[in-house]
Amino acid sequence: MKKIICPSILFGILLVCACSTGKTVQPTPEAVQTEEPSLLATAARVVPQPATALPPTATSRPDVPYDLISQDSLFDFLTDLTGIQPYSGWRSAGSTGEAEGFAYVADKLAGYSYLSDLGMSVEQQSFPVFLTVEFWESRLYLTVDGQEVELPASGLRGSRYDTMLARNFDSDGGLNDSDRNPISAAGAILVIRDPEQLEALQASDVAGRVLFMNYALIDYFVSGDAYTIAGQLAGVIAWQPAGLVLVTQNTNQLGQSHGTVIGDGGVFQRVGFDPKIPIVYVRLEDLSPAGIMDWDDLAKIGDARLIWDADVYSPGESGNLIAHIPGADPSQAVILGAHMDSPNSPGALDDGSGCVVLLEIARVLNLARLQPPVDLYLVWFGSHEIGIYGSAYFAATHQELLDRALAMLQMDCLGYPLNGSHPHILAEAWSYGQYGDERLLWPDYLSQIIQPQDVVLQTENIYGLISDNSNFSAFNLPNLNLEYFDHNMMAQGRYDVHYLSYLHDPYETVELAQQVGDALEGMAKVALAAAVETGLDQPALRAAPVPRQRALFVASHTEPPDVAPTALLELGMALAWEGIDADLIPYGQTLSAADLENVGLVLLMPTLDYPGKGNEKWSAEEIDLLEQYVLEGGFLILTNTYHNISMNRLLSDSNEDSQLINILAERMGIRFKVGVLDAAIVESDSEHPLMTEAQYLKMFEDNGVPFEIKFGQVLATAQLHPIIALVDHGQGQVLVIGDIGLLVDYGRDARNLDFVKNIARYVAER
Repeated sequence: MKKIICPSILFGILLVCACSTGKTVQPTPEAVQTEEPSLLATAARVVPQPATALPPTATSRPDVPYDLISQDSLFDFLTDLTGIQPYSGWRSAGSTGEAEGFAYVADKLAGYSYLSDLGMSVEQQSFPVFLTVEFWESRLYLTVDGQEVELPASGLRGSRYDTMLARNFDSDGGLNDSDRNPISAAGAILVIRDPEQLEALQASDVAGRVLFMNYALIDYFVSGDAYTIAGQLAGVIAWQPAGLVLVTQNTNQLGQSHGTVIGDGGVFQRVGFDPKIPIVYVRLEDLSPAGIMDWDDLAKIGDARLIWDADVYSPGESGNLIAHIPGADPSQAVILGAHMDSPNSPGALDDGSGCVVLLEIARVLNLARLQPPVDLYLVWFGSHEIGIYGSAYFAATHQELLDRALAMLQMDCLGYPLNGSHPHILAEAWSYGQYGDERLLWPDYLSQIIQPQDVVLQTENIYGLISDNSNFSAFNLPNLNLEYFDHNMMAQGRYDVHYLSYLHDPYETVELAQQVGDALEGMAKVALAAAVETGLDQPALRAAPVPRQRALFVASHTEPPDVAPTALLELGMALAWEGIDADLIPYGQTLSAADLENVGLVLLMPTLDYPGKGNEKWSAEEIDLLEQYVLEGGFLILTNTYHNISMNRLLSDSNEDSQLINILAERMGIRFKVGVLDAAIVESDSEHPLMTEAQYLKMFEDNGVPFEIKFGQVLATAQLHPIIALVDHGQGQVLVIGDIGLLVDYGRDARNLDFVKNIARYVAER
């Protein structure tokens, strides 16, 4: 077996050479929280900071070189980025393509001499992720009129959350090796264009043939029967065809398929099959060199031949690239972000567009020899598409920066509109409306600043995870997501943002992006305004009050970077609303006595690491510090999880470390037991303040770790087993939560948000 060359190692090699050198997960309308009088009455106890007046006129501000923003420059960058490893996953999360994308950015930054003289630094980060895939080879050959022609094809990524399903898209069926194990398949083709053809198939029709199937049949964005048909397809695969080619065709008509998320695996994120066969996808338009112009022309094909080679890693490695440009006032900062990784598609819109806007900001500052008023951080996040890991890791490792930053802007994507949609440049943000303040201070501030540039910035208040920007809500940092699409149509609930905007799509090419080039230029101007105008007038952009105390999230033994305050956004916001600043001890950093000074709440994230590693181990010093904190009057929350989780989804990997915290818990009369509570509903009849208006809660189904207590109060149960309990210990208290999912708001009838608010209020009043 060859030595494994991890993408992170290649990233480092490329970076040295160069420098030397979710999707957005949109909430459904019914998931949006509405305000209740009792909640508003409670929130009224805290008086938010008033916002300072916005600048009266643009003429009172320094000249900003908006005219230097160039579509030619933006699309030159975009052409380069989308050309990285074409038809091999492009810049798929955690891949060598992603690493080459970072190296490309680093190389461009290294050429900006003014920024270098100003003291610009470029930092590389590396972190683990649960599942990644590397596409080594995906080839399709068609024989037409006796001539064999090679045509562009790409492989599919398997499940992001289930290793067994992901193995179907590893050519050797294993994990964590980089050996080349190509699978070849050849045979006469069989075209499946409609459900009736699929249903009528017999084993004798299929064996040894290469299936050409209309992807629209299993495109769940347009087909209500997609998963039923996918199940039928899995049955057909059991008859041992030689291979499967999924065929897409572009259309701009609502309700028709144009291949959305085909490269992400589509229905194969949930549907398994056996035996393993090579699966690739093609665009019908790319078959023209073989004389195939439409579906009927597929009959011209005599034989097809496939070659496919891919490896899946669990865990995998990804990274971030961070450029710090010193500002005139280093005591404050602005953060601009975009995600480098694309899905398994060209990725020009999502999020090549955001990546090149950040590069354009750097180019303009360098050309204009302009120093930003406050420190500027340009961050290219990795592994957004498989769990927004990159921004979570950045937030975890830049706690001091988050405290002094004024605001964060994330540019997620440039959409291309389907017929009938009317896109706008949008600034999406999650306000404190659930706590009594619906103001969008940061989006409104930018909206006014950018008006003289004839850019209309529409603001939207969205209660829920939006994109990488949302990870900063847990730390009370004003943030927004910059996008271009028709939010109103998406909000009607009929269509997903990806489908409406050609995102994660085989047609999201540079050529398509150029057709909405004016929108991309406008978005770049908004980002430039954020970079060089924010901070000139000391705007008050935080709606929450000035912090009076601290909460400390301890993730010292929690390896997944997104299992952190960034997974508990509502709790972070509730704490901020009560005047409590959230800080984090990241994975691998030992807890110290100094960390616990002036802390009103300590929350232990679940002890958790990735597959294949030895068990985590709490040191005796850490355990002594935590117990002493409680004995002296502190409030400790013990959380647990039976599964590894990512972006609030359960992974197939169970948590072998769920009992390790017993080394601390047993000192306090608490013991986590082996097993899992196969429940999703939690009930409480307790009148304790922690459970006010929170009699009905939801948890991650089949994820609760059972526990027992020697003394104290059981506050809530799941299937009659304790799931939330409060235990006195010395002068302090321990809140035991058997499933971390209870700290996540599900909306609708569940009262998890009330529970989260109760915790913040209880800590503030202790």
